[in-house]
Amino acid sequence: MVHSIRNWLILSFIAILLICTTAVWLFMNSYNKSKRLETYHSNLKTTRILLLEINKLKEDIVLWNVNGETFDDQFTELENKYARMNKQTSKYIRLLENSETARHNHLTTDIKELNSLLRSYNDNYNELIHLYRLKGFKNYGLEGVLREYAHNVYEYDHTEVKLALLTLRKHEKDFLLRKDLNYVFQFGIGIRKLISVINDADIPRQDKAYLITNTYYYSRYFKMLARIDIKIGVKGRNGILNKSQTIFNEIAYKIENLDERLKTIESDNKEKLKRTTLLFIILLVAVLTSTIILISYTITRSIRSISDSFNNYVNSGFNYTAIEFKRSRISEFNSIFISFLKMVKEINVFTNFFKEKVYERTVAINEQKEEILSQRIKIENHYNDLLSKNAELNEQKQLLSLKNNDIQESLRYAKRIQKAIQPGVGAFRRNFNDYFVFAKARDVVSGDFYLLFNTEEKKEQRNDKVIFVAADCTGHGVPGAIMSVLGINTLNKIIKELNHKDPGKILNLLDKDIHIALADGKKENNKVADGMDIAVFAFDKNTYMLEYSIARFSHFLIRNSEIIDLNTHRTSIGYSFFKEGIKEFKTQSMQLQKGDCLYVFSDGYIDQFGGPKNKKFKKNKFRELILKHHHLQMSDQKEIIKNEFKAWKRSSPQVDDVLTIGIRF
Repeated sequence: MVHSIRNWLILSFIAILLICTTAVWLFMNSYNKSKRLETYHSNLKTTRILLLEINKLKEDIVLWNVNGETFDDQFTELENKYARMNKQTSKYIRLLENSETARHNHLTTDIKELNSLLRSYNDNYNELIHLYRLKGFKNYGLEGVLREYAHNVYEYDHTEVKLALLTLRKHEKDFLLRKDLNYVFQFGIGIRKLISVINDADIPRQDKAYLITNTYYYSRYFKMLARIDIKIGVKGRNGILNKSQTIFNEIAYKIENLDERLKTIESDNKEKLKRTTLLFIILLVAVLTSTIILISYTITRSIRSISDSFNNYVNSGFNYTAIEFKRSRISEFNSIFISFLKMVKEINVFTNFFKEKVYERTVAINEQKEEILSQRIKIENHYNDLLSKNAELNEQKQLLSLKNNDIQESLRYAKRIQKAIQPGVGAFRRNFNDYFVFAKARDVVSGDFYLLFNTEEKKEQRNDKVIFVAADCTGHGVPGAIMSVLGINTLNKIIKELNHKDPGKILNLLDKDIHIALADGKKENNKVADGMDIAVFAFDKNTYMLEYSIARFSHFLIRNSEIIDLNTHRTSIGYSFFKEGIKEFKTQSMQLQKGDCLYVFSDGYIDQFGGPKNKKFKKNKFRELILKHHHLQMSDQKEIIKNEFKAWKRSSPQVDDVLTIGIRF
């Protein structure tokens, strides 16, 4: 009886599919549980990292307050960051506590204890920061009040009172530095001695009352500071600092225990998943093996019969009479044999036809082979010529590369020299609290430069007056750099060596020296009509008086969101082929207010092409950009100006050197 093999295959496939479906379901269930454990473990690790970061931030904030870097009412960036990270940590702990994984593995109680410890840690932190702010530093807080009363006593013109107060101040500073209670005792003795000196001194009664009142409040606030330091516990292992570290150690210990428990749970789950997977693999292999053996036995018997018929046909030299076949029990193989008989008849017809075609094709191939050999010889000759020319081109390329490397190395060294003779950003940092300098050369070296000078004759004097210069020399690249070096050297001579401080006089002397260097005594065709646009400012830190002289250099002075125009000379520094008449640069002055912002910039920024229509940036657009962001920190404004320039320029080439300086007074 003949049967179709399709029925066998369908039944086998159904059995295998059921086993695989069951295995996949069990595997996915275990796998999802494992992934949830890994996710929970990852959240725990993230919580641990956040807690370490919080503790580090707390130490940084405490150190910041100890050094007195800020005592404003506003929160510092570190304190805001601490609050954000603390909020994020609490979120992760709630996520750990409410997780299904925590409930199934009995971790909820430990997470609640961890959350309670974190609240205690935060309460401790808030109390610590409150005490540091209450304590203050130098002129802030209790310390500031204490020193104010001490200064009131010291300012009284009496030698013995001053000597007694200086001894008292020494005990105060020793305690604040070393946190030793012995200095508190010494301070008490000093207070009594100071009061005795005041009472015994030959001074008016009203002055005595004034001095004793200030001494009393000085002593009172010192004792308050001493109690705060003892409560903080800076020295020894007591106080809030030690309690904070103890709580953090308990938190770290809790997380370590949770981490170990999760590792154990994950290991057990993986082992269970491994055993389940191995069991189903064995079962699947057994079913597959049995099915394959059964089907293979059924098929091979039929294949062997039809294969013998094929071999007899081929070995007999494709003789149709040699074909023999025993009827198979599988219907598909019977159909294959019938199709084979039809194919044999067609093969006999096509064999004779292809023999004739093969002969004709062989003749054509031989002719094509001879043509190909001829073309190959020509190609080889042409290839040899190309190799020779390529060697010459490579040699020229290497020479060009060497020349280019020499030029680039020279430019880089020139840039180092140019950078060395300029003051650097550090000079601004020493003289201004809020500023930025954005300088971007078009090529390696720049024709724009800036300088800064402190005008005091003695180094030990306080820097109360500063001269700063911004300039845009004619050209860019090497010509502009040479012009900038000439300008820098001339300004150094005028300001440092000749000690000129008046901006107008500095520009007049600079114009004269540049004119002598480029034009005086030279024939008309040898004169160089180059120079620079420049602005010179002299700022007095005590009076906030700004003196300036500007030669065609772009600038903005912003006060209360409004731009104030500064008088500008219409002529530049240097020689010109056009008759300009006598140039006289005058000094202007202006009374500044705190918060005024000064911006000076070369035309490289506003002349840059770019944007959607590839046009210049223009001064009005730059004006709007400055007005929009002038209230921000100067460092933030620099990033905005820098990013705006990059976004505007995009892939367009930079047309000129860029220099932009911003100062908030």
